[in-house]
Parts: sequence; C-alpha cells; structure tokens
Amino acid sequence: MLFASSQAGINEDFQNGVKLYDQGDFQSSARQFQSIIDKGYSSAGLYYNAGCAYFKAGKLGQAIANFRRAQRLAPDDEDIQANLKFAQLFAVDKVDQTHSLLKDRITDYLGIISPNNYFLITFIAIVLLFGYLALRRIGYLRAGNIPVVILALVVVVSVSSMIWVLDENYLVKEGVIVANQTDVLSGPGQDFELQFEGHEGLRFEILDERSNYYLGLFANKLKGWVNKSDVVQI
Repeated sequence: MLFASSQAGINEDFQNGVKLYDQGDFQSSARQFQSIIDKGYSSAGLYYNAGCAYFKAGKLGQAIANFRRAQRLAPDDEDIQANLKFAQLFAVDKVDQTHSLLKDRITDYLGIISPNNYFLITFIAIVLLFGYLALRRIGYLRAGNIPVVILALVVVVSVSSMIWVLDENYLVKEGVIVANQTDVLSGPGQDFELQFEGHEGLRFEILDERSNYYLGLFANKLKGWVNKSDVVQI
C-alpha cells in the first residue's frame, strides 16, 4: 500500500507516481518518485513509495535503500519495517550476523521511539525534576527522594537511548549495492586483491571514501573497497 503525499508542492508528480504504480508500470513509477527525490524532497512516505516501486520493478538494491531511508525518518512504522525485512530476504548475500544479534535487537527495540521523542521525554522529565526540587525547597512538598531518583533515571535512560539510536541509525553513513554483482577489494582500485563478491541489496557501513571508492564495513566484520558507481548512499 502506497502512502499519500504530504507536500502540496509535489502533489501532482507524486500522484502521477502512484497512478503509474496502480497501472502496473513500476519502472515509470520508480522514475517518477526518484525525480521527486532528486529535486531535494524527503519524507518517509516518498521513500517508502519509491521503495515499493523499485521492488516491483526488480531493482532490489534501490528498493532496500529507499526502505532504509524511510525507516530512518519513521522508525516506528510497521509497514516500512515489514517491507524492508521482506526485501532483504531476496538479497543473494546472507552474511553472518550472529555476532551483532543482541546489538541489533537493542537497536530495533530502542528505534521504536524517534530521537525527537526521546528529546521530548528528556525535556519533560527535566522540567518535572526541577519543578519538584523547587517546590520541595520552598516547602510545598515534603516527599522523599524517590521522585528525584525516578526522574533522574528517566533522564539518563532517555538520553542514553537517544544517543544510541542516533549513532546506529542517523549518524552512521550507509551504502547499498545496486549493481547485480561487484568486487569488494582490499584497496581503492582494480589492482588490489579481491576480498569477496557483493551482490545487489547488500548493505554496509561507509567508513571512508577515496576517489571512486567507498571503504565498507560489512555485517560479517570484513572490510573492503567498493566502486561508488555500484553503490547508492543512504
């Protein structure tokens, strides 16, 4: 199910993309949504729709990239999460992720709440904490320190969670392989040794870039250089 546009300025182009999708012209639909993205527009719904169109058009890498972009903007959206997981099932590379299973579960759990909401929770807790301390100081309240401890814990947990989510989902640069197959090399050039072959839809963390290559950290903890022309950056 596609999302409706929330930006009036691109509504006509957006609706054309939806219409093309409904007509079964998925390649044209994907191009229409991509043209909106190329103009600098960004929203969870736009990326989600682009992901759906790319997936139906057989462009797995672009689909995963756009679902991941949508997830970053709306981490609690169940449709986006489900479509991203479903699309990843079709990726050729099934890298071993057992080493990070606990970390991934923590990230998924904490990612249910966006950083903005964590900030709001922190702000409210701080206001309540200082308000409580002020009222107690002037004698309106004579309760013990339990509310202070609870509010302080809320602040600490909320700030820690916000930092975790930002670090794992927003501050990290990610890439997705969009070529059918590409060489992951030991250095930024074709003269370097082949590490392994990566296929369409494989995600990785971008650690560095040199000229026409990205240095990627893959889920199997291997590092390697990938040609930028075979990658789309999230």
